[in-house]
Amino acid sequence: MTRQNPLFPGNAALPKDASGMVQPVDMASMIPTAKQAKENARRDERGWEKKNPSSSYRVPSNLCIRAKDINASLVNIAAEFMTTSSSVAAAFITFSLSHLREGRLMIEARPKPERRTLSLDWTETESGWPKEVKAARKKKKDDVRITEHPVFLSYRWGADIDKQIEAVAKRTGVPGGEVVVFLLNYAIKAYQDGRLSLVPKSVVVANKVTPSSAC
Repeated sequence: MTRQNPLFPGNAALPKDASGMVQPVDMASMIPTAKQAKENARRDERGWEKKNPSSSYRVPSNLCIRAKDINASLVNIAAEFMTTSSSVAAAFITFSLSHLREGRLMIEARPKPERRTLSLDWTETESGWPKEVKAARKKKKDDVRITEHPVFLSYRWGADIDKQIEAVAKRTGVPGGEVVVFLLNYAIKAYQDGRLSLVPKSVVVANKVTPSSAC
């Protein structure tokens, strides 16, 4: 069997001069440069991101600080495994959702006292005392509070996880952002306690981690 050149399959692909003699090949020119490799990696990553759009969840104002801490923890853990925070978040949220399905984790909606309002009815009276209605106080410039920008948690973890979170939110009546904070916080605590470990899994674009429960 005739051996084929791995770089030029078939003799016709070999560069020749006018006399038909095979010319030397500059191998260095055929090796992709670091810049080309980086551009190819970016192109592959953009293609992956296009197929896996991020899911964003608005976080209630009372959980903004906790949400920022959660995101910082995910970024730090991702750096240890040389992967993305979305990969870690997907592993953690999958762990928490599995415990939720198994009944090992419960989410219950609790009505907040500050959100409760009274429903009023009316009745006519022939004799009653007049009531004074105070006029609205004009706001001074010092009274105007600076509105903070809303906080969102955004991760690329697939439509299936997004649907599960939406189902939990509908079933419990808890906003999706609050559900995400609760589930990620639960998984991070399990990771810190050693009850959850991450197992690297190689993929085309970058390293991916999957949850492995130790409990």
